[in-house]
Amino acid sequence: MPVMNLTKEKLVSLWRMRKTIFNNPDNSAICHRFDFIKKTFEDIMFHEVVYKDGAVFMDDEQILMDDGSAPSLHYFGCKKDEMTSPFAFDGIRKMEKSFPKFKDLITEIGSMLGGFDKNGTMKGEYRIISNKITDSNDSGTLISEGQVRHPSSHFADNNYFFNVVDTVKSISLDSFDPENSRLVLRWPSTNYYRYSPEKVDEQAIPFQRKALIGRFPYKFFYMWTHAKDVIHPVSLMAYRNLVQQKDSLIKYAPDNNMGQDYSDFIKIDDGWNNYSQAIANLIPEKERGKNFMEELSRLLSVVMTLEQDVRDYSELLETGNKALILWGPPGTGKTYAAKELIQKTLGIKQEEMSDYLFDNGKKDDKGKWTIVQFHPSYSYEDFIGGISPRLEGNSLSYFLKEGVFKRFCDYAAEKGNEEKKFVFVIDEINRADLSSVLGELMYALEYRGEEIRLSNFKDPFKIPGNVYLIGTMNSVDKSLATFDLALRRRFAFFKVMPNMKALETILAKYNIKEDNLQDFIDRCERLNRDIIDPQKQFRLSEDYQIGHAYFAKIKDFLIFEEEADECNSEETQSIRIINSYGLEKLWLYHLLPLLEEYLGSRIEDAEIQQLLKNEEYIFTGI
Repeated sequence: MPVMNLTKEKLVSLWRMRKTIFNNPDNSAICHRFDFIKKTFEDIMFHEVVYKDGAVFMDDEQILMDDGSAPSLHYFGCKKDEMTSPFAFDGIRKMEKSFPKFKDLITEIGSMLGGFDKNGTMKGEYRIISNKITDSNDSGTLISEGQVRHPSSHFADNNYFFNVVDTVKSISLDSFDPENSRLVLRWPSTNYYRYSPEKVDEQAIPFQRKALIGRFPYKFFYMWTHAKDVIHPVSLMAYRNLVQQKDSLIKYAPDNNMGQDYSDFIKIDDGWNNYSQAIANLIPEKERGKNFMEELSRLLSVVMTLEQDVRDYSELLETGNKALILWGPPGTGKTYAAKELIQKTLGIKQEEMSDYLFDNGKKDDKGKWTIVQFHPSYSYEDFIGGISPRLEGNSLSYFLKEGVFKRFCDYAAEKGNEEKKFVFVIDEINRADLSSVLGELMYALEYRGEEIRLSNFKDPFKIPGNVYLIGTMNSVDKSLATFDLALRRRFAFFKVMPNMKALETILAKYNIKEDNLQDFIDRCERLNRDIIDPQKQFRLSEDYQIGHAYFAKIKDFLIFEEEADECNSEETQSIRIINSYGLEKLWLYHLLPLLEEYLGSRIEDAEIQQLLKNEEYIFTGI
């Protein structure tokens, strides 16, 4: 997903809904990561490191390793680093053993830098930096993509831990000298091994020092040690995404790798503060609170790190026509996404949804929501209102009926509801004759707040500014053609595609064996790739990919793993697996019928039949 273009309007909208964003379970990992790093920096700032006469003192006490020797004061050597994520935590464990007195702080610092969880598993999406070779002479080879490798797999080399503490303290006091810093970055490029081993350090250290000035850890450490004055995202990846966006809010000539070179800031007085303040100034002063910079930093951490829908949905909240269409292949969770958006907009939890339902809900302090489903016989009278027949005994009478949308808007416009939000969801919006059902609303959607006259109703009608309209529709539905251009320009469109991370989340609660679950997800991804592969002759577009909700039906065909040996533990008994028989049932009952519908009359072609048989074998293994 491209980096979000964070306009001033979007930033203000996101700021106003920040509590909802922070409380969203989908964002909890980043928020927890932010809190963890904040605590770690507070702990680091509590300590004082002094280098004196070849010894290291921490909090006025000389630091010795577990064998009684003093830690080395040398810079890192340029060892060839082949350690990958499964082993990257080993260096931290080694450091803990060497300096048991500072075990907890060592774990905190190592986890902060590497993005580990408590089990030592690296979480690439939350990592601070990574090692990546770009070319043979790139002094900034350590770039912040948060995806490739750990900053120093050999965490225990020399006195890395104490160097971090010392560097953070010096940066906080504005006394940091990168040219003489004891914190030197590991250099992963094999180009520095072409000479004799004894010359490796001499070659590497100048480049490492140079990298330190413009890359990790200086930028990250600076932001967090000056947290009250400077925006401090949870990772440099979030910062990179902020400055690399197209037509960004505040732009200082980004470099090719990181997104911002330190040299841009040393040319201007107090550059980092100026940059952060320029972004902060976009938020109206009256809306800032006591912890303003921290809250803004947390918000930018979430929206600029995660590829999440809230960034795109934000336009719905305060800008445009406040009308959004969620569209895409069947089974991609569009209705579910609409309900999530209701929760975000109203600021309510899932379990509170029924309390705020229009007509039969118990609460309205935050607003109301409702959902209707369109179908071919749905009419203007159902939606807006009009003359409707009513059978009373044996006689037929007519009365003026108010449609659900009119009643909803009238309620939202009542005195006392101005600050509340009202969300109206239309499921399968393109299945009705929209021009007929909407009628005069075509004008009202375009000109919010303006009164219009409705047929059969005496009082004027308007769509209040606090009403939000969300529609859902399948991109492969043939009735899509009824959604004409006049209607399309009145709605924003957000495409919801199959999401394998969502599938993994759905299936996680069923305690499926880890490698077995990953194998299943790989099969699902392969099937969707084959559907759109022009070489496969299906000749289907991306709109015909199978949504993750269809794949999630595998939950109905899970079996318990056979107990290993004679182990009768509850844990072993609860583990479930996906076997070939379950895959076959999923294919026959759910996936094949959907593909046959997509292919239509082409299903009779011998070539298509063979393709389906091949896909069945690939997917099921049978």
